[in-house]
Amino acid sequence: MKLGETHRTFDTGDCLIHYWIGGPPGAPLVVLTPGAYTDHRMFDPQIGPLQAAYRTLRWDPRGHGLSRPTARPFSTQLAAEDLIAILDAIGEKEVALIGQSIGGNISQEMLFRYPERCTAAILLGCTCSTIAPKWWERWLLASFPFFVGLYPAETFKRKAMNDSASVQASREKLREMIAPLGRTDILDISKGIARAVHGEPDYSIEHPILILNGAHDRLGNISRIVTRWRERDRNSEYIEVADAGHVANLDNPEAVNAAMLTFLGKHSGARAEKAR
Repeated sequence: MKLGETHRTFDTGDCLIHYWIGGPPGAPLVVLTPGAYTDHRMFDPQIGPLQAAYRTLRWDPRGHGLSRPTARPFSTQLAAEDLIAILDAIGEKEVALIGQSIGGNISQEMLFRYPERCTAAILLGCTCSTIAPKWWERWLLASFPFFVGLYPAETFKRKAMNDSASVQASREKLREMIAPLGRTDILDISKGIARAVHGEPDYSIEHPILILNGAHDRLGNISRIVTRWRERDRNSEYIEVADAGHVANLDNPEAVNAAMLTFLGKHSGARAEKAR
């Protein structure tokens, strides 16, 4: 147990999912989903401030952290199904979502597939799952697992760690989370990343969303697509986080925590309270 959290598991039938619940009983629930190759510890700097006002559920999606092995390969769509199954098991109807990197894409799958179960979302360092990328971006995305496979596992881990963080302490945190993964784990997750984007021409996100991106984040097309994203989704807010890379919540937790709490204060509880 850590920071008042209770460690639980949920058996999907083909994977034992690990998750942690904490915070004041009766408060709105916020689900925190970590980025690719990492685990629930991605949000260590956020969990204390959040639990001052909210219940929290953070988890290791299948193929990540303790939620290994998995019989079916990782995908954002399947991860969203897993999360819904967990919420059903604990009797939770609506939640606010926080997702970092691929965790943000899993959160978007929740908004897309199960909009009635969501109140709002904070999407940190992730591309838009439902805006079709340009042809060359599609090629890069489809080729991503191939290029990942060219690296020895330990070399890829070092590259991912250095490319994602702007602060040495953040790199060390990433090293700790990525360390248990083997080559098969890395390739499985990478294939899930390649399948995460599906263009939906007539779709827009109706929920309030906060898009956060580190000022020094150079991964993917996040900085290039944010203008199109905000034009499409009128209920979106955007904040560029100073002095931060892809893992802005680790690089500059003070700024990210302040932005998260402000946004959640406006949007997380209204629909949940109405539902109760």
